[in-house]
Amino acid sequence: MRFLVFVFCFMLCACGFRPLYSSDKAVLAQSEAVQIQPISGDGGYQMSLILQSKLNPEQHTVSPKYRLSVQLTQPTYVNQSIRGDNFATLESMRMQAHYRLVSIEDGRTLISTKVDSNGLFNLIKDPYATTVAKDKLYDNLIKLMAEDIAAHVLAYFKGEN
Repeated sequence: MRFLVFVFCFMLCACGFRPLYSSDKAVLAQSEAVQIQPISGDGGYQMSLILQSKLNPEQHTVSPKYRLSVQLTQPTYVNQSIRGDNFATLESMRMQAHYRLVSIEDGRTLISTKVDSNGLFNLIKDPYATTVAKDKLYDNLIKLMAEDIAAHVLAYFKGEN
């Protein structure tokens, strides 16, 4: 069994495999130089903080080489489950974030795409509990989209090296 593990590890190293999220100093040096533009909307500040922590985890002060701009859309809601008395018991929330990574040096757009995320929350007769569930889902969707954006940016820089 140990021999098979050894052979597998040897084959994996021989093929040039490198983990995407390894702490590559060149990738970190590029991601630290990303200037995150202010993001409007309710979750904009939260998304900015998450992006900053993912792209510049050591919080180094460097001159920006790239500009990341993100536009959040307002969430859309759709009833998913309706009881016999026409009371919805489950609702879906969908959000999108359009983002662009631009080189400050020459103004060239490096990445321009969108990410979206959706989830479900329960609607119950207690309005406070419903509001808490809705707000928690909103925060989770913001976090998921910010992590997706950061992963895309890091993957772009990884591909450049």
